[in-house]
Amino acid sequence: MKNSFKQYVKGLFLFRGWHPEVALRYLPIVARIKKLDRKPSVLDVGSGGLGIAPYIKMKVTGLDVGFSPPYHERLLKIEASALKLPFADASFRIVVSVDMLEHLSKTERFQAISEMIRVAGKAVFLAVPSGKLSQAQDEQLSLYYREKFGKSYHFFDEQIGFGLPEPSDLSADIRKAARMQNKKIRVEIENNENLKLRDFLMKGWMTKNLFINVFFRKIMLLVLPLMIRLNRPPAYRKIFYVYIQK
Repeated sequence: MKNSFKQYVKGLFLFRGWHPEVALRYLPIVARIKKLDRKPSVLDVGSGGLGIAPYIKMKVTGLDVGFSPPYHERLLKIEASALKLPFADASFRIVVSVDMLEHLSKTERFQAISEMIRVAGKAVFLAVPSGKLSQAQDEQLSLYYREKFGKSYHFFDEQIGFGLPEPSDLSADIRKAARMQNKKIRVEIENNENLKLRDFLMKGWMTKNLFINVFFRKIMLLVLPLMIRLNRPPAYRKIFYVYIQK
């Protein structure tokens, strides 16, 4: 037990770019990827400069409309739109997209989902904030951010403006996109990140205090296993595990 804990603590410093709240989004997907394939080709749609790369020990192709630092050395950056992926059919074994679809309109969401299913050979893993409770939390956190910093946060502005999708709508879009491409799929849905826990972590991130910032960005990594165990409803996002059947 002591050795495993020491290895875990050591790992926190080996992986550059880890953040507790972001890790909660990606680690369940990383676990699924490792179960599915030992060394798959992975596309991360809407990755930004980091995406899934800090949490998985393999090269990842990251796609976004633009990139800004920090960057991760395992991420190959491709500038393009999720609405028209510049790849052939089934180019990647696994396609991942985390907290990206809520920044698109309803029509664009379906188009992006369709494109991701098109270029995936084995699976598409989509993590998406959804539902009215999550929408209400975003609105409250947006006000909190504005009070703290005297300006709005553009990511909140986008997803509040478009409105978070309902899980039933996302499920329908996934199945419709698969039918249109004559792909048989199996879908599993998992809750991700308890709302109260997310509220605590997000408010901790919204600070001008250096010590509080370091605490929430790095020290909180030490209790990440506990936070993962708190992953129960009501949850901020759903993860859709879409397996393509042969």
